[in-house]
Order: sequence, then C-alpha cells, then structure tokens
Amino acid sequence: MHVMQRWMLYAGLALIGLALLAGGGLYAYREYLHGKPDKIWVPLAMRADFPVEDQEKLAAQIDEKLRNTEILRKIVIDADLQSAFKQPDQDAAVKDLNKRLFIEVGTAASPMGSVPSINIGVKGIWGEHDALNKAAEQTIKEVWLMIGIDPTTGKPLPKSGVVPAGDF
Repeated sequence: MHVMQRWMLYAGLALIGLALLAGGGLYAYREYLHGKPDKIWVPLAMRADFPVEDQEKLAAQIDEKLRNTEILRKIVIDADLQSAFKQPDQDAAVKDLNKRLFIEVGTAASPMGSVPSINIGVKGIWGEHDALNKAAEQTIKEVWLMIGIDPTTGKPLPKSGVVPAGDF
C-alpha cells in the first residue's frame, strides 16, 4: 500500500471516529437535558396595589380548594396524565399530580410592567414538558372556574350559573 493510500485510510478512520464521538456527545447532552427539572406555571395576575399578605392568603385558599381529589382527577383525565406520568392507575396519577402541584406568590409580566401574581403550575422533568404544559393549562382552567371565570371566554360566569364563584 502506498503512503498516500495509508494516509487516506487513517484520515477516513479519524473522521469516522470524530463523527461517532460527536454523535455520542449529542446523545449524552440530550439525555442530560431530558432529566433536568422543569416547572411550568400559569400566572394569575393581581392588581399592583394588592397587598402581599392578601396574595398569600388567596394562594393558600386556592391551594386548599385545588387539592380536592375530584378536581385533581378531572385534571388527570383531561390532560391524560396517567400515561404521561407513567402511573399504573388514576389514583396513583392523582397522588403524583398532588405532589407535583404548586401554588406560589410571584410576579408576572404585563403591558404595564411587572405585576404581582399567583403562579399555579406543575413540577417535573424536561422530558415531561408537554404533559406539564397540558397539566398547567387544565389546572388554571379549574382555578378560573373556582373564581367565577368562564375558561372558554375569559368572562365572568353568571351569578346563577352551575359553577359557584367561590369565596375568594
């Protein structure tokens, strides 16, 4: 074999090795990201002059009402969380959602700048991002119903409606 042919063989093998190394690195990075913590929430914006103590009380009330087993079950069914969270049955998925659910006082961006908010969402890992998104959307719909807002229109529910406005 000539020197030139040997050099081309070594260069080809080196390129194949670099391609395998790069592919392995990309795969490892993707797997690393897949397992990173993820947190999806929907802010429930408050008036800028709403006192922090009242925000905390409201967050606690929402938290208490939202952790109702029937409401959590509805969220699990609507967002198909049993399969997304890889749970054997609905009861296990409801317990898992209850652990992952969070309600916290925070801030939200608005056209008028940053405003106080109550952030309502679900924790998980990056690989569950789509399921967490669905869960957060279904959860905020339930909160809107609790406070008397129609989730489809965003307008207040009539006082004589089926769903009570709650005592918030």
